[in-house]
Amino acid sequence: MSAPINLRLLWTWDHCIQWTAARAGVHDWGASNEFSGTADDFIRECSLMLRWCGANGISGVVLWGLLRDQHGGVDAARRLCDVADEAGVKLLAGVGLNAYGGVYYDGDSPWSLDLHLQAHPELRAVNAAGEPHLLRPGGFMPRPMDHACPSRPENMEYCCDGLRWLMETVPLAGVQVEAGDTGVCHCALCRERRQHPVSYLSWEDMALMYAPAAEAVLSVRPDALVVLETYTNPTPHEGEDAPGFGGGLPHWAPECLAQFPRGGHIQWVCDEYIPPRKQHEWTDAGTAPVGFAGHVMRCHLATWWRGRGEEVAVDWLAVMAQRCLATGFSGVSMFGEKSPFRAGSELNYLALADYGSDANPGADLDSFLDRVAGPLLGGPERAREFLRIARLIDEPEQLENAADAARQQAAQLTGRPADRWTWLAWYLSRWTYDRAVT
Repeated sequence: MSAPINLRLLWTWDHCIQWTAARAGVHDWGASNEFSGTADDFIRECSLMLRWCGANGISGVVLWGLLRDQHGGVDAARRLCDVADEAGVKLLAGVGLNAYGGVYYDGDSPWSLDLHLQAHPELRAVNAAGEPHLLRPGGFMPRPMDHACPSRPENMEYCCDGLRWLMETVPLAGVQVEAGDTGVCHCALCRERRQHPVSYLSWEDMALMYAPAAEAVLSVRPDALVVLETYTNPTPHEGEDAPGFGGGLPHWAPECLAQFPRGGHIQWVCDEYIPPRKQHEWTDAGTAPVGFAGHVMRCHLATWWRGRGEEVAVDWLAVMAQRCLATGFSGVSMFGEKSPFRAGSELNYLALADYGSDANPGADLDSFLDRVAGPLLGGPERAREFLRIARLIDEPEQLENAADAARQQAAQLTGRPADRWTWLAWYLSRWTYDRAVT
């Protein structure tokens, strides 16, 4: 077993943050959404998140949509850096290199990727039909998403200049960068450059862009944390096709990884390799490659992106952490959208902080339930009962009795322990109600 986990990240979009327990106008999921609030709302919500993380063992927060005119732009971001420093937490900006708005997500800034491409339409990525690659999925992504061609040197220069400006202008602890998972460019330059298949992501695009991007960040702040997204699980993928998001490692990926900067923390995905959506075995062949500053495994547990938002996931997180420890991962990450007033979110965040720590080096679920969850829920046995009842959400015929059992537990307690059981009863009863009225 490798050394305990030493990097824990929560990440979210700005428009999904709901850390005030009673706040309206929040998107529960999605990207390319507007921010429903003011600059004060944004600073308050993010500050609550940063301070809670600092007090509870979470290392850092990755915030997508950090720079947006609507919620204060650079000034608001600087204020949040001050809060993060005071809390002892790393604040990282999420930056899309070819999409997701670039460095300045939304606003009148020369570092808005959308504005850059509007001014230079010849630098846009194109789809397989040769038309500008403008993603219009609607629904959870209402605003069309423009894409830059990674093969154009003008875009690479723009990207690196923007990252240097970001680190010079906002005192961030680092960045998480992504080459893109929303489709690749199919122009002649990109087709000629790539030697391997693509899905809606490309390992060769990552290899092209991550080293210059990291160099730009580190040239300003040499101690910055640079997280490089792969959208992939390290378990080898069998076949010649290009896996999509969350798939295994294609056979040509190692030669691409060899071009990644050694000072980066490589980020991976495990949703299809752990419960509850397990489809593949995360084998020992899926070990973190050596030679990098670190490796981070992220999941989509307890988020509406893939599953049910805020649901209790402490047992699944234990499986994830145990596999991370067995395969050389030193970091873990999950969504941090909702306030810990919601007991499911609170327990999940605390589990992320506990598993692989000095207090729980083996990421043992029973240890967590005894030491951490037990005092919050009325004792260790009640903690186990809480998890058992929470799992009945997938048993329709038992849902009503499960909600009643949670109410009975709440009636025997007071204060926050009672609140947590009340939350569970409410959470389960929502599904009972929805089934009854449909």
